[in-house]
Formats: sequence, C-alpha cells, structure tokens
Amino acid sequence: MHYMGLMHEPPRSEMFDDVYFSALGGLEETRHVFIAGNNLPENWQGRDHFTICETGFGTGLNFLTAWTLFEETAPPEAILDFISFEKFPLKPEEIKNYLSPWTHVFGGRLDRLCSEYPLRAAGFHRVVLSPRVILTLIFDDVNEALPELEADIDCWFLDGFTPSKNPEMWSETLFGHMEKLSTSGASFATFTAAGFVKRGIEQAGFEVEKVKGFAHKRDMLRGVFKGQRQGRTQKFRKISILGGGVAGTACAHVFRQYGLDSILYEKEDSLAQGASGNRIGLYNPRPNALRGAASDFYTSAFSLALRQFSKFDEIDFKPCGALHLITDEAKQKRFSKMIENWCWQDGGLQLLYAQQASDVAGIPLEQEAFFLPQSGYVSPSKLCRAYAGETEVKYGTPGRPGEDDSDVTVLADGIGVKDIFPDFPVYTVRGQVSLCEENETSQGLKTALCYGGYVCPAVDGVHVVGSTFQKWLDHCDLLEEDHQANLDHLTEAVPALAGLQAQDGRAGLRVASKDRFPLIGPAGGGIYVSAAHGSHGLLGSLAGAHLLADMLRGGPFSLPKRTVKALSPERFG
Repeated sequence: MHYMGLMHEPPRSEMFDDVYFSALGGLEETRHVFIAGNNLPENWQGRDHFTICETGFGTGLNFLTAWTLFEETAPPEAILDFISFEKFPLKPEEIKNYLSPWTHVFGGRLDRLCSEYPLRAAGFHRVVLSPRVILTLIFDDVNEALPELEADIDCWFLDGFTPSKNPEMWSETLFGHMEKLSTSGASFATFTAAGFVKRGIEQAGFEVEKVKGFAHKRDMLRGVFKGQRQGRTQKFRKISILGGGVAGTACAHVFRQYGLDSILYEKEDSLAQGASGNRIGLYNPRPNALRGAASDFYTSAFSLALRQFSKFDEIDFKPCGALHLITDEAKQKRFSKMIENWCWQDGGLQLLYAQQASDVAGIPLEQEAFFLPQSGYVSPSKLCRAYAGETEVKYGTPGRPGEDDSDVTVLADGIGVKDIFPDFPVYTVRGQVSLCEENETSQGLKTALCYGGYVCPAVDGVHVVGSTFQKWLDHCDLLEEDHQANLDHLTEAVPALAGLQAQDGRAGLRVASKDRFPLIGPAGGGIYVSAAHGSHGLLGSLAGAHLLADMLRGGPFSLPKRTVKALSPERFG
C-alpha cells in the first residue's frame, strides 16, 4: 500500500517527545485506526444519535475526519456528539497550520472549527457546530475530568501519546470509566497494542482483538463492549419556556441550535421588562480563589458568551476588558489564587500594577488590578431580542405548566419560580444603576472598572454606574439617595472620576439563591428551571441553557457532574 507523504514534518509535542500524527500520512492513519477500527460509518447507520469519546484532541484531525464522514454518510436527521479530552490544547492558528494539507478534504470545516475554538482555559467547553454536530472539548487531565463526564458513549477513539511516553493517560481510571460510560455494543480502537492496555480494556468488559496497524506498525487494538448498559432514551422536542428575560430567551436561542422547538411565554407586553432590561450589562466570571463547581461553570459560560455574543450585530457587544481593583488584602489573595488555580492560558487573567492598570484603563488609578482582557459589556435588552429571534412569543400571559401540548416546561421567570415551588430558597435583590453624562476625564475610560460597584466606558456619551444591592426593598422606583450612593462608591474607589452626575437611572429586581448559585435542572413533574442567576445572569443563563438542552435531548452534559449537582434545584432538599 502506498502512503501519501506530507509536505512538511508532522507536529511534535516537546513535552512528550512524540508526534501528533504519522509522518507517513496523518489522515490515512486516522482513517485506518479510528474510522475503520471502529467500523465507521457502518456503526452509525440506522442511529438517530451517535456519541464518540476521544482521549487526546491534539490537532483535531480525528474529529474533523469523523465530522466530515458523518455529514456525508449518516442519516439526515442523525446527531453526532463528539467528546474529546486535551490537557495541553493547541492554539487555533497552530491547528489550522498543521492541518492545512487537508483543507480541501474538510470542505470549510477546518475554518469553522478554528473560528469556534473555545477559550484555552481548564474545563468543559461546548461548541455547537451545526444542529447535527456537537463538540464537547474538555481541557483537562483525562484522569481528573473523565469521572466528571455524564454521557452515553457508543465509540471510543483512544489516541493519547504513546503509552511509553505518556503512561499516566493509559490508566485504570480510563479503563474503568470506559466500562461505566459505554453503551451495549460500544466499540473502541487505538493505535497501540501494549499489553497492559489490552488487559485493562479487557477487564473493562470489552472483547479485544489485535489487527494490522497503520503503515509499518505491526499491530493495533480494536474491540466491542460486551456489557449491558442502555443510554438515556427519553428525548423531548416541544418545550414551553416561561419568562422573556435573559434566562428564558437564552433557552429559546440555545434550544433552536439543537433542533428543539419551544414557545416563549412573557406576562408583559414585550421582552426584557425586568432586571434584563438594563441598558448596559457587564459580563464577568464570578471570582473564586479555588477551582471548583462554580469556577468551572463560569469559565464554561464565559467561553460560550465570547463566541455567542460576537455573532450578534445589534447587542452593543464590546469586549473592552474589565479591571477589578484590588482594594484590600483579601482581594489580592483571591485574585492571585485565581490565576494560579484556574489554568487560563493566553493572558486571560492578569495582575497589573497601578501604573499598568492606569495605562490599560486610560485614566489614573491608585490600586493594583486584576485584569480580564476579554470581559466587557452588552445591552441585555437587545440581547434578549436577539436571543428570541424567530421563536414564537406569547405576550400578556405568564403561561402555566401543562396548559399546552408541550412535553416539558422551563421556568425562567425569575422570582416567578416561587409560584410553582414556594419552598425554593430564592429572593429578590433590588439594584439601581445611575446613568451619568461623560466629562473630560471620563472620556478617556477604555475598560470597565469593578470595585464592589462598577462603571462602564461611555456608550453614546453616557456611563452606567452601579449598582446598589438591597435585599430589603422590592420596588423599582428610582431613589436619589441610591444615585448618591453609587457615585460616592465610585469616587472612593476611582478619585479621577469624581464629579460625574446622575442624569437618570434604572432599578430592577435580580433573583438570587441562598447559596448564591443558580438553580438549573429538573425540578420534578416535567418542569425544569433556569433561575436565580443573580448578578451574573448574562453568563449563567447561557451555560444553563446548554445544560438544559442536553438534559432534554439526551446528550452528553456540557458541564462536569460536580457542577451539575451544585446547580440542581433539588440540592436544597
């Protein structure tokens, strides 16, 4: 057999001293080992949903090959979920360069993958490439992340670096979770024929055989799972969504991406009438010193938002960056720990001296600052309208679970969740923002500033300064004393902006939970919830919508198990 040579040397990992694919033909190797080794495309024929799990995303060559073949050969309504782990993700420009010899084979898919490539930050990242092809990229050590995966796997691509150079990946954790996650008849294939790999997979319940390896390699392994495990079979297709704010409209938008039909009910006569109606809203991940359920949630949400917001033309999206001023020692420690523990690459999290922060902000600052260069702002009200898109909206009715022919109902109507679930420990928090005309100094402000309150760069000559935080008030009337409180807080943190005057403002009621984490998931009786997003609703509502879509369609979860558990409305018992 003749193997097509490459125009240049294959990419090599310096850490593992191993190549990402064969010098004798990377595409041919993928087709031989993983496609033919898993009896594809035959194994997805007659299936409406097929899930592949890969250990070692690398350049994405295996994924692009499977994606292309699936769209060419699978039934028209079938869906491919592709899950892949990668501890050391490449940059999208590196991927594009390394795979350039096969651009013509993938027919625009390589460019699409690179344009949709997520933030290189540790955690789960969902990428919906089409209603038929959904990628879940997990940037983490497979031994730590695989136990956090909720999925029904039909096919395994075992493609880490060779076991002699990367023995940690070929572990009992991997083999054990192959047994836990595989559906009946699931297949696997791998380039290696190492004895301990063969024994580990056999002990996991697979029937394993050695077959001819690629090119000059004598052997490889392939096999079929002999255990009995059925995946989730219940899938919902028609959904009622109650609430026309950012949580409800995000659900409507995301459900459409997965081919799910929904109707949106809004009790007012237009969208974004509550806290989602603000003129400008900041999007920032919630700062936590340690990595855990919350940080993984907001990292995934932040990455989703960056890619989603950039696709809308009319939402005043501005990734201007945000400086979190370090006003005490506790913040210094928290932000330092964040940089150490969150594992964001490409300068996504930075600590700046006061002069550096001043240069970034465009105005004098007196404190060091924690800088998120990709944070920024959007118009929540415009975002709601963009999210709603072509979804049918029924105005003037709050909707009730079970009143139409929908399969399920999603409660995304803020404090309205207590009408159905009065025992939920959620409450409203009044927040008032002040609108201030820019002055000579404030015209220079280039980034958002956060200091307990916040101020945004001027939009159409007006700064948004916020926000009060009042659990004890439940009205939305504007209060002059709240304007003064906002401006006093601003002046104390940023003396250079003293002198701004409130010309107008807006008050709204955010909804938060007892533990300051959203409620997202099933609540019983065919009802699902996306609520209590607090001050991080622009991010949390989007990630929550993807998780709900996974639950409704029976797909792999886009978030780790520990995060899903922490979000569950049932956690309060």
